[in-house]
Amino acid sequence: MTRPSSDSSLGDEPHLRAGDFSPDRTEERAGRALGKEKPTEDEKVRDSVWDEPGLSRELAGIPPPDERTYAVWLDQRRSQTGPAASWAAVALVALVAAPWAVLGAFWGSGETAFSVLALTVFGPVVEETMKLAAISYVVEKKPFLFRSRFQIGACALASGLAFAAIENVLYLKLYTPHPSDVLVAWRWTICVALHAGCSLVAGLGLMRIWADVWVRRAPARLPLGFPYLVTAVVIHGAYNGFALLLYVAGFTF
Repeated sequence: MTRPSSDSSLGDEPHLRAGDFSPDRTEERAGRALGKEKPTEDEKVRDSVWDEPGLSRELAGIPPPDERTYAVWLDQRRSQTGPAASWAAVALVALVAAPWAVLGAFWGSGETAFSVLALTVFGPVVEETMKLAAISYVVEKKPFLFRSRFQIGACALASGLAFAAIENVLYLKLYTPHPSDVLVAWRWTICVALHAGCSLVAGLGLMRIWADVWVRRAPARLPLGFPYLVTAVVIHGAYNGFALLLYVAGFTF
């Protein structure tokens, strides 16, 4: 086996050495694979040098008329998206948000040494994040699909209500085959209000992010919604902790 050269000079570069140059075949395969990954027009616009955070408009001036900046793209895409298309997107997001969140909620389920943390911390984090995952994607990648904050709030509320309904069916039909009337009433009132309310609280953060996009006409700043998501998680975790205390104290529905 030939030992690698210790010569660090420019003349020892593989393509400058004497003799035939044998390129690495794996690089050729990688190049072909990368060549097939063509970014969409919506993805290309995020690479504009005029949207770099460190760019000084005072020094650089205004973009050329033919430059497709994020602001230009945003206005164009919104003008191409009518009310019908916008509400169709809202309906689609509302439909997929809750089932996606239910799938995420199965993560970490089961009795383990960390069951208390799973119930009061990890579970609420996963559920509240997943309930708004689809809405967050639209706010970040395709904000033009929403035409008002009301639509975002409607999606968040629908996600919370649908998630609560699916969860109640699972609990009352599978996990608890013969639930008491008190448990049924509790789950269809308190638990529904909890999930819907927490989704709305976290949704306020997405409304703030979306509004900021249109004020700055620049890409979404997701950290703006973090305080609202944390608030929703804390409320959810506090409720779960209260329910756990009732269980430990021997209270049964």
